[in-house]
Amino acid sequence: MPTTSPNDQNLFQGSKYSLNFDRLPYIQFFVTSVNIPGMSTHDVSQDTPFRNAPTPGNKMEYDALAIEFLVDEQLRSWSSIRDWMSGIAFPESFDQYKALSLQTRIQTFGGKPQYSDASLTIYSNKNNAILKLAFSDVFPTILSGIQLSTADTALEVKKASAQFKFLNYDIIRP
Repeated sequence: MPTTSPNDQNLFQGSKYSLNFDRLPYIQFFVTSVNIPGMSTHDVSQDTPFRNAPTPGNKMEYDALAIEFLVDEQLRSWSSIRDWMSGIAFPESFDQYKALSLQTRIQTFGGKPQYSDASLTIYSNKNNAILKLAFSDVFPTILSGIQLSTADTALEVKKASAQFKFLNYDIIRP
């Protein structure tokens, strides 16, 4: 039996990517890590006379899109996500939700200002785009705090993390 080898034998380099959010154009310059979300389905148990048989489920669940990013001196990278979350949850007033579409200069998609689209572009070892993950209806669910300390040196850069849920993502190959 003949063996076939792949046409491209280059290995994936996890440091060559760019992440862009339609709603957060500022943050793309500060992202230091991002995951490609995993997915799962739940099996369904089918009754039989002798034992229950597992069958494939029909609902897909995605892990969160998780990022880590540098916090700039003005805290814009962090506060842009905070403002988005505050607008979604309007913890103080309905006016925060009303102002959600005014927080950035973006168009609202289908009248849903709480969502954004995002894309994760993966580059080859020669810096050519080889894959794009297009996320739809993205929204933040978790934003970490920022720890301040007088023991920090001027060389230490603060980082924060955030997690986003989304409806779906498509894989696009150029």
